[in-house]
Amino acid sequence: MNSDITIYGSGGNRAARVVWTVNELGLDVTYRHYDGMIGSDELRQFHPQAKVPAAQIHGLALFESAAICQHLCDITPGNTLLAASGTNARSLHAQWVLFAQSEIEAYLWHNFQLGRMDPDNEHSQKVREANLQLAEAGLQVLEQHLSAQPFLLGDSFSLADIIVGWTVNWGRKAGLLEARPELHEYLSRLFARPHTALQW
Repeated sequence: MNSDITIYGSGGNRAARVVWTVNELGLDVTYRHYDGMIGSDELRQFHPQAKVPAAQIHGLALFESAAICQHLCDITPGNTLLAASGTNARSLHAQWVLFAQSEIEAYLWHNFQLGRMDPDNEHSQKVREANLQLAEAGLQVLEQHLSAQPFLLGDSFSLADIIVGWTVNWGRKAGLLEARPELHEYLSRLFARPHTALQW
């Protein structure tokens, strides 16, 4: 079951979510990463924009980190990271992953792109400030939620923590967690896991 899995991408980008999931599941995979791979014809076979992460899993080409991670959990017998389809826990997983990607990560990614294009542009600076405020609002929701439990779905670590935790760590790097002690404690728990792929 664990053979014939190739992961494209590594490092601190979104591919870290896939690496972490692979580590937690104990899967045997092949990693492909080299200078110039992003944008290459090889990678475009698995991602229409030739971005990372992407994967080939038993002949199935997949892109988007959350989709890859979920599929790896679904095909791994006895996995404890992701609840079965149709359960309340699976729906809560989807809720928090989608929330983090739309209400936090999208704004951080937009700011990253604006910073690369024209960081000194006055209009861009105003947009970036608005994006930070919107990302902070999303982080505040997580701050409140995690004040009552150690992980997103309760007492146990799950795939939701891998995916959303990566986004929270990006918020920390962006300087958005100074007044959020619960999220600092949450990240400390994630960094303490032996298989973590988060980068400080």
